[in-house]
Amino acid sequence: MKRILFNRKFGLLDAVLNRHKTQTRRICLDQINPTANKPKWHIGEVVAISQPYKDILSYAYCGKYELDKLTHTKGWSNAMFTKADLLPHHIEITGIKVERLQDISDEDCLKEGIYEDSGDDNFPPSIFYEFEGNKDDGFDTPREAFADLIDKVLGKGIWLNNPYVFCYSFKLID
Repeated sequence: MKRILFNRKFGLLDAVLNRHKTQTRRICLDQINPTANKPKWHIGEVVAISQPYKDILSYAYCGKYELDKLTHTKGWSNAMFTKADLLPHHIEITGIKVERLQDISDEDCLKEGIYEDSGDDNFPPSIFYEFEGNKDDGFDTPREAFADLIDKVLGKGIWLNNPYVFCYSFKLID
């Protein structure tokens, strides 16, 4: 089974587990010929959500010997090193498309973990868009919020570079 990693610093893992995030975009390796890219995951495929062992394992789950052994592995505190068969949460891929990053719609931004915030009651109506871990003020549109989020997750300038990306739609199954 394959794994997928969602950024924790900006609340994307929690957004998936809370069923708020149902899409993810991953950069295509071949930017010259995007149709030559092969998706990492396929429609109908079940993928394990990577989390560090320290967040998911307990003595009751795997026993004392296994737990003691795992506390000394790289995966204990780093989700990149966990084994898919030990992970409790999974998504199923329900759709795949290739597009330019900036082609994202406002609706898809909300599926990427951006949320609407009613803001400060002193200045109604003050609707703005936000993502977890954002230290700036809110954004006027979902696309502005997503552009800032993707630059924070993948590196400053990625939004302006406008690469081809795989857009994976998914649903949490457990």
